[in-house]
Amino acid sequence: MPTVTITADYDAYPVYQIFDGAYVKYENQDDVYVGYYGGKFSVSYRGCFSFNLASLPADATVTQVRRRINCGSAGGANFLSDDHAYGSNGQENPASDDGETCYNRCASGNLYQNDSTELRTTGVKWAVLGGTICQDVQNAKATVNRFALAIHEEGDDDPFALIDGHSKVGGMPPQIEITYTQPTPPSGGYQYSDGLVCVQVG
Repeated sequence: MPTVTITADYDAYPVYQIFDGAYVKYENQDDVYVGYYGGKFSVSYRGCFSFNLASLPADATVTQVRRRINCGSAGGANFLSDDHAYGSNGQENPASDDGETCYNRCASGNLYQNDSTELRTTGVKWAVLGGTICQDVQNAKATVNRFALAIHEEGDDDPFALIDGHSKVGGMPPQIEITYTQPTPPSGGYQYSDGLVCVQVG
């Protein structure tokens, strides 16, 4: 089956400043912070990534979605991460949201992976995402032509991990790999997504 690999074109990490109750959002930095930082100025971090779906055919039926991130600095020994749709189903745009909205939407959407231990160690992390991810990507393609993922640390209370951002020089940007099928073309020709049929003659 065909696949398309899409690199994030936007990422952010919203911060909840526990010490004063304020929210801040950092966009397109070298690293995306996820987890908790303690001490006098304690904060918790969550992350999100947005993917342009222009390269996914309009008539595709999505059968699998894998997410790739690179963990440059590992989280704590008890770190558990969850992958969600950003917002509700991934159609919300994190670039348009303020810090508080972005922070909340990083843990509110459809759940695709629960309590992963992958960010306890450094390196490249591939994960096959479950739940409604396939249908959510299809719906996002048809509606807004982009899809947003979010990741947070369960409980927001374990020492933070660092994930390479899409703009980090020499880094490995977040990606999704989408496997899909397309309608079978009619006998004797190929039917394009706009309905035209190319028929081979001779």
